[in-house]
Amino acid sequence: MRVPIIFIILMLLALGNTEVNGQQQEKDVIPAIKVFRAGAAISSITPKIGTSINGGMQDRTTLHVHDDTHARSLVLDDGLTKLAIVTLDLCMAYRETIDKAKLRAHEFTAIPVENMLVSATHTHSAGTACSVFQSDPDPAYLTFLEERAADAIIRAHNNLEPAKIGWGTGQEPGQVFNRRWKMKPGADLTNPFGGEDQVRMNPGIGNPDLLEPAGPIDPELPVVAVQSIEGKPIALMANYSLHYVGGTGNGEISADYFGMFADKVKQMIGSDHQSPSFVAMMSNGSSGDINNINFGGEAPAPMPAYAKMETVANTLAAEAFKVYQHIQFKDWVPLAVVQKEINLGVRKPGAEELERAEKIMSEAKGPNMVSREEIYARETVLMNDYPDSESILLQAMQLGDLAITAIPCEVFVEIGLEIKEKSPFRQTFSVSLANGYYGYLPTPEHHALGGYETWRARSSYLEVDASRKITDNLLELLGQLKSSSNTSRYSEPLNANDMKLEETVKLFNGQNLDGWYTFLKDRGKNNDPKNVFTVKDGLIHISGEEWGCITTEEEYEDYKLLVEFKWGGGTHEPRLEKARDSGVLLHSQGKDGNYSGTWMNSIECQIIEGGTGDFIVVGDGTDQFAITCPVAPEKVAGAYVYQPDGEPVTIHGGRVNWFGRDPEWKDVIDFRGTNDVENPVGEWNTLECHVLDGEITVYLNGVLVNRALEVKPKRGKIQIQSEAAEMLVRKVDLSPIL
Repeated sequence: MRVPIIFIILMLLALGNTEVNGQQQEKDVIPAIKVFRAGAAISSITPKIGTSINGGMQDRTTLHVHDDTHARSLVLDDGLTKLAIVTLDLCMAYRETIDKAKLRAHEFTAIPVENMLVSATHTHSAGTACSVFQSDPDPAYLTFLEERAADAIIRAHNNLEPAKIGWGTGQEPGQVFNRRWKMKPGADLTNPFGGEDQVRMNPGIGNPDLLEPAGPIDPELPVVAVQSIEGKPIALMANYSLHYVGGTGNGEISADYFGMFADKVKQMIGSDHQSPSFVAMMSNGSSGDINNINFGGEAPAPMPAYAKMETVANTLAAEAFKVYQHIQFKDWVPLAVVQKEINLGVRKPGAEELERAEKIMSEAKGPNMVSREEIYARETVLMNDYPDSESILLQAMQLGDLAITAIPCEVFVEIGLEIKEKSPFRQTFSVSLANGYYGYLPTPEHHALGGYETWRARSSYLEVDASRKITDNLLELLGQLKSSSNTSRYSEPLNANDMKLEETVKLFNGQNLDGWYTFLKDRGKNNDPKNVFTVKDGLIHISGEEWGCITTEEEYEDYKLLVEFKWGGGTHEPRLEKARDSGVLLHSQGKDGNYSGTWMNSIECQIIEGGTGDFIVVGDGTDQFAITCPVAPEKVAGAYVYQPDGEPVTIHGGRVNWFGRDPEWKDVIDFRGTNDVENPVGEWNTLECHVLDGEITVYLNGVLVNRALEVKPKRGKIQIQSEAAEMLVRKVDLSPIL
């Protein structure tokens, strides 16, 4: 039997384009229903005492470790696509370091490198992993980072287990403030290049020259969480647009509020001692112009080291926990990743600027640059050796209807807000400092205002229009994800004709109802005085005059069932003028007549004019009778409708209609829908139910019309109904599937 080409196309689309979605093709046979899995792990990346600390214009040396820094990893698997998300407790990291870590992780896990998102949190009290200002990394530490970042992914992959995922968004506006301010006329706005700006970063609390912040904030706190199927917490990932907090002891290593947040969430969820360990992580959002200081407010009382970051961490952890408590977890969502390289120009110094910088450096007292002018003169000289353009990596990930964009810069908040507003996904957030580091990313408007974040240096050097090009390309990637067919939870539908079958058993022998018994409402078993069920001329004649069924004496499991039927002309009250109605009931168990005094509890493949192939759960109100089907986003006339690449829905009662049931279906005799596969009254139809290990796939006249996964129960008797309409059956064949 051949499935029509339209359905082959539909299912191929459901599997998705492997290049577009960054999918990993498994060598093993993909199960009929994909299992969503998740794993998480952390690896220490604490630097050695005596090495460099990033985050200042002067280099600092590690004297003590207040709290260890980590690579925190979450690996997700939808059954076809695997992806990894990693946060590194670093100020920033080279793309080369991250690329080497991804390649090492790929060698152990086979996760495609393009499916890995690795970002720095931007703590200013971690080991140096990128040369910025006067801090340079120890080559041995970079090798250590490559190994430990990769190990976090590998360990998370080793911890994969069946899981469910969900997300939500909190709000915390009290911890974020725009740090760029417009100032009153006459205020000192000079810059280190001999010019004058229009804004100042960190102008000081209570500064009498303050006018207003030069930009907005983003108070959102997106939260993604994964649990085991049993509800054990696996990981929680949050995202917040706050640069960092700071306030550490001298020369001390600390993960800043990012690490404290992770520890506090772990305590709140109560997963301190579980194995594998629960992992909480905080990624940096669009915080290039955002910090934790309210310059327009009153000066706070002095606080001891780490007190401020602990306050921020506790506040955000409380909000994240509130979101976590209301998350609706899903046991499967599609995953996809797209990425793109783009070239951006570099703002290199001109001849006069270079000459000025060299003069300033020559007049400095020592090799260490001290003044602002000296520091930026050194940066100018170093920038002269940079290439004319940089190739940077942009990335977008899809987790169901959630999207994550990744940008390798310190991204201004306006950019993140624009991406959220224009994204085609229901929820979107951006991760900064991801997959490399290319300095600050101001908007062209902020470049015109000047200020620290725009000053040309290795911390800010991309072309003025870089943010526009990055935003446009990311929105294009998001559109690409949205327009591409989702990875489907469901692989190619079951077709028993492609499998090895045992010899066919003729459940109807063409002569009598041997192997069956009758059951009629209000009459019971084998009591049929009106001859509702008879055999004549090699056909089962079902008059429909009374409600009931014929039922097999035996139970069956894993088979192809073929039923050939056609409608007779007669109908009976109370459905005299209504659509002709009957059905084949599978996996029938329990007491005869337990449902409405007529049928055993079962899973019905309905036979009704315009609706043949609909599923109905003829259940007992418990989860002992249930089906899970991929369905369209919207119900039609209050009922779910089968869609090959739809989201899975589990029902314990009610129905899932076949894919083409007419939206204008009416319960009237002789109804014909526009897309009906069933032949007209008086013509024979072939109904096939392919049943294997909890799946039922229904074919009507050779067309796949419906599909159910995770069917409960998986075996039982077979019933054929009498339901007020005359129906003839000439074949009931069952072929066991080996």
